[in-house]
Amino acid sequence: MDKIVVTGANGHVGITIVKQLVEAGYQVRATVRNKNDEFKTKRLSALGVEIVEADLLDSASLAKAFAGCDGLFQVAAGYKLASKDPERDIIRPAIEGAENTLRAAKQAGIKKVIFTSSVAAIGTTTGDKPLDETAWNDGAKETYTISKNRAERLAWKLADELDLNLVTILPCAIIGPNFMTHTPSTFLFQKIADGKLPIIPPIELSFVDVRDVAAAHILAYENADAKGRYIVSQGNYSFADIIAKIGKFAPKLKLPSVHAPRFIIPILPLFDWLEHKFTGSMRVMTRGILKEYMGDEKQLLSAQKAMNELGWKPRAVEITLADTLEWIQNNPVKNG
Repeated sequence: MDKIVVTGANGHVGITIVKQLVEAGYQVRATVRNKNDEFKTKRLSALGVEIVEADLLDSASLAKAFAGCDGLFQVAAGYKLASKDPERDIIRPAIEGAENTLRAAKQAGIKKVIFTSSVAAIGTTTGDKPLDETAWNDGAKETYTISKNRAERLAWKLADELDLNLVTILPCAIIGPNFMTHTPSTFLFQKIADGKLPIIPPIELSFVDVRDVAAAHILAYENADAKGRYIVSQGNYSFADIIAKIGKFAPKLKLPSVHAPRFIIPILPLFDWLEHKFTGSMRVMTRGILKEYMGDEKQLLSAQKAMNELGWKPRAVEITLADTLEWIQNNPVKNG
C-alpha cells in the first residue's frame, strides 16, 4: 500500500481521514505543529501512525515531512471566522500554506495530491439551480471565504506550473463525530446541546458528515480517473429544518422555537461579539458572514459529480445530526 502524509492530522477532518486510511491498510504519516502536545497527538498515537512536526509556513519542515511518501492529503488550514490578526491566522495559512505544501510535494516526488478546499470557494446563489464545480466565489466578502477561494485558485495554478496530479475536495459545513476542538461548524451544535441557542438563525447552509468527507478524499486518491474539483454535500437546509430534525430524535433538548425577526439580523454580529467578549465563546456570526450568507443568498450545491465519478454516497443528515450531538454530550470538546 502507498504511504500517505496527512497534514493537519489532529483536526476534525484530518483525524477522520487518518483513521479511515489506517483501516484501509495504508501507511500513514501524520503531521502536527507540536508533536509534544499530547492533546493533539494521543488519538493519532492510538492509531499507531508515524507522527511528525510540520508547519504550513515552514517550507523546510514540509519537505522533511513529505520525503518518502507517495501521496499527500493537504488538510491543514486555519478555520476561523474572526481573529485579531486575520492576515496571520486565516489568510497566510491558506495562501502561503497552499504554495508551500505543493512545492514541497513536487520536491518530494509525491504522485498525487488531494487538497481540501471548501465550498466557500464555490459561493452562494439566489436562484434555485444548485451551483456545481464550475462556479468560483471570486466576489467573496468574508475573510475565511476569501482565503479559501484564493488558496484553491493558487493551488490549480501551481499544479499546472509544477505538473502535479491534483484533485480538490470541497466540503460544505462539516459536522459529525471525532472532533476534540470546536470549529465554527460544530460550535452551533454545542449551543444546541446546551440549550443555549435562543433563536433560530436566519441562515441556510449545506452540511456534510466528516466521515463522508474523509471517504471522498480516499475515493479521489484511489480513482486514477479522478480530476478537477469535487463538491461534497448532503444537502441544503435552513436552520429551522435542522432544528425540526433534531426535535424528532432528541425531544428533551431545549430547542429554539422563535425565528430571528428580520429587524434583528443586522445586529446579530454584535450579540455574537458580546457573547464572545464575556464568555470566551467562539465567534460564529460576524459581519462578514452576514454579508456572505444572509438575505436571499443560499448555499445550494450539487454533489452529483462526486457521486457519479467517485461513487461517493453520503449518509442521511439525520444520522449525522444525531452522531454530532451524541459526540458533544459524551466527549470533552475544547472551544476552538
